Amino acid sequence: MVSQVFPRIFEYDDYRRFLEDFFQEQKKMRATFSHRFFARKAGFTSSSFCLSVIKGRFNLSHVATEKVLKALELDNRQSSFFTALVQYNQAKQATEREDAWMKIQELRRAVEFQGLAVPQHGYFSHWYYPVLRELITHPQWKGDFIQLARWVTPTLSTEVARAAVQDLLDWGIVIKDPQGRYVASSPLIHGEGVPPMSLRQIRREYLQNGIGALDALPPSQRFATFTTLAMSENTYDYTLRVLDDARRKIIARAAGDAKVEKVYEMVLQLFPLTKRISGDES
Repeated sequence: MVSQVFPRIFEYDDYRRFLEDFFQEQKKMRATFSHRFFARKAGFTSSSFCLSVIKGRFNLSHVATEKVLKALELDNRQSSFFTALVQYNQAKQATEREDAWMKIQELRRAVEFQGLAVPQHGYFSHWYYPVLRELITHPQWKGDFIQLARWVTPTLSTEVARAAVQDLLDWGIVIKDPQGRYVASSPLIHGEGVPPMSLRQIRREYLQNGIGALDALPPSQRFATFTTLAMSENTYDYTLRVLDDARRKIIARAAGDAKVEKVYEMVLQLFPLTKRISGDES
């Protein structure tokens, strides 16, 4: 019988709490299950080792982590997540802890990303759909569509905001909970399978809004930098990796924000201003 804790492992921020819940559930499911049984299955000589780990008296070494994973019988993705949790909870350096948290968020996104069905592709037809999705699920919004429309920059009409929210509900991208609050059906959404033309359109709209922000907002409220570079293909490939790594780090940091204060659009661009310069001369 598969443990019901496993599908929820991606909700945990503490591997000790996960192990504690796992043990409690297994004891309910099987009368023969015990710390001694698990320790024997994992290959530990001490029957109380895992209990000491759960209580915080011991940490898990790399070898001990592998033994625990063997006994848990997690799949590859779950094992990677558990290992990242161990690294995150036991990290002594801030950079090590940040790297582990990024891995945790990356694995969560791989599980939680919601792909869009064909009827939902309209989500990418206008720039304000993703913005409204974030705003209406914020606890500060109490259902006032006039306020909602004014929160958005550039400001929307109340009619457009109301119609867009209804679209989000019809598409199943947001749902209402029993208390009538709007809840995102998935933490993150990707555009895989969306027609390229639809994505090009929304990107144009975001770029146009970015141009407007340059004129309308002071530098302290927006970021824009422009650099002209001459580089080789190898440096270009390196630049892409650096930009993508920065994007992933920012997404991971934003996903862990406990308090959201604004909705931003982050646009990273790198494009050629010349044709390829051929020749072997250095």
